[in-house]
Amino acid sequence: IMRNRVSFAVAMKTGLAWTPHGEFVEVILNGKHIGNYYLCEHIKVDKNRVNVDELTDDVTDSGYIFELDSYFDEVNRFKSAYYYLPYMFKDPDEVNPEQFEFIQSFVNNLEASLYDDARFATGEYKDYIDVDSFIDWWMVMELTGIWEPNHPKSCYMHKDKGGKLTAGPVWDFDWETYMSTTWWRIKETLYYDRLFQDPYFKAKVKERWNMFESEFRALPEFIASEAERIRGSESMNHVLWPITQVVNKDEHMSFEDAVESMIDAYNAKLEWMDNEIGKM
Repeated sequence: IMRNRVSFAVAMKTGLAWTPHGEFVEVILNGKHIGNYYLCEHIKVDKNRVNVDELTDDVTDSGYIFELDSYFDEVNRFKSAYYYLPYMFKDPDEVNPEQFEFIQSFVNNLEASLYDDARFATGEYKDYIDVDSFIDWWMVMELTGIWEPNHPKSCYMHKDKGGKLTAGPVWDFDWETYMSTTWWRIKETLYYDRLFQDPYFKAKVKERWNMFESEFRALPEFIASEAERIRGSESMNHVLWPITQVVNKDEHMSFEDAVESMIDAYNAKLEWMDNEIGKM
């Protein structure tokens, strides 16, 4: 639960429009303590969450949330034409044929503007994506070291009425995060391999990194303070819910060592990114 708590805090340091909020909670059921949980907002269309127009049957260009996930298990879904990405309608999950066709065409036109060399050279893709959001989302993914976009899994995007495809919200940082990964984890996933071929995009990455870097450097202190908040329940939680699967390579460390490892991994990635982005 620390991984999601901290990753959401990283996202909140950027310009992403909305990031889920959550709190650690001690759950008592019938007078018995059953563990420490992370109570978190879900992603949905709402004026206080993903603030886009609510879709109605009589319009096509409205508010949508999409999940790109290789499980490809929603009813309304399609593979994009050029990059074969698994787009699924998440909210609303039910759309009529006209709405489905509108979004599919929008995504395919976006991808054509990236795929075609002549169209890419003109920067046409900027008519289809919110560049700042794609950069901010990418920075969060890289700083946390998450691997999920490579599948992809749990990658959310949204589009408002008359608007562009916007990256986010962020979600699900349980798997393979805050490990010693001083290399690019997702720079060649989704559309980023192509985007980083554009000098304009790279210049914007440098600009936004410089804008938020000092905020990113405040995160180790936040990690330490959040660890202190749950220290009292951590040992009991470990007894109640012993970890049997190793996915992050710190499962068998002491709580103190795992927190220190998290901070060290974050600091190492931040310094490495600062150096690499500076060279763009």
